Amino acid sequence: MTRIETRMPSPEGVGAGQTATFKLPIGRRYHELQMEYTGTTITLALMTEIRIIANGKIIHRYSAAQRDSLNQFDGRTASNGILIIPFDRYNLKTLAAETESALNTGSLNENADGIKTLSVEVDIASGAVAPILSMTATQSDSIPGGSGTVMHCLKHTYSVAGAGDFEISDLPRGGQTSMFLNRIFFLPSANDISHMNIMRNSYNIFDRSKTLNERMQKDGVRTPQSGYIAIDKSEKGFGGDPIDLRQITDFRYKLTMTGACTITILSEYLGRLGD
Repeated sequence: MTRIETRMPSPEGVGAGQTATFKLPIGRRYHELQMEYTGTTITLALMTEIRIIANGKIIHRYSAAQRDSLNQFDGRTASNGILIIPFDRYNLKTLAAETESALNTGSLNENADGIKTLSVEVDIASGAVAPILSMTATQSDSIPGGSGTVMHCLKHTYSVAGAGDFEISDLPRGGQTSMFLNRIFFLPSANDISHMNIMRNSYNIFDRSKTLNERMQKDGVRTPQSGYIAIDKSEKGFGGDPIDLRQITDFRYKLTMTGACTITILSEYLGRLGD
């Protein structure tokens, strides 16, 4: 698999208070995007949301600052004028595991299904001054069989009234786009999460304190980030152990909260492209 580095077409709609749109060419496999941002005043905080859209469907949603923190969790260098938007699962022990979720465009399966359009939208806050965006991509030749495994990065928010156990049982699970959970990030706006459990069909499959969880990640291939609490099944560098969400009757997170907050949740699912 020979990788190539290619400049993407210039975006449309770059300006303060606008949404910049990159329309990406179809026909190759995308491993990651590198978005350069320059101008009089343009920062990660001023790029309030990034959306990756395939066939008109949002498959990634996060802010630029959140994407940068997830990148640093993976061991990447902090953004400084260049934000990496990955599709590969970074820093795993085998190339096959890393590239399983590379975005395979222009390849159709037996039903003529596949990624036929791909774009990136970037919401730019009104406080930006003369922003300039450009993008390059790391690609390889597409492979037969359609879109294959697609990483879906979804964002949800919940309000927590106070300290104690807080359960979440209504996040997506088991559908075409949420067959497996790769990892999940919890971002409380205040206070903290001291303990995490995952229950699947009434069985406890994950039980860690925050302290133990971060120690295990540091001993693996991850770098815990302040303000982010992650459950990562690839923390040791092995990609073949996501949480199976298919054909289950109940799946819930139990978080022990130290106080009231709003929790932003970034979930990474492995599944099909979906409708």
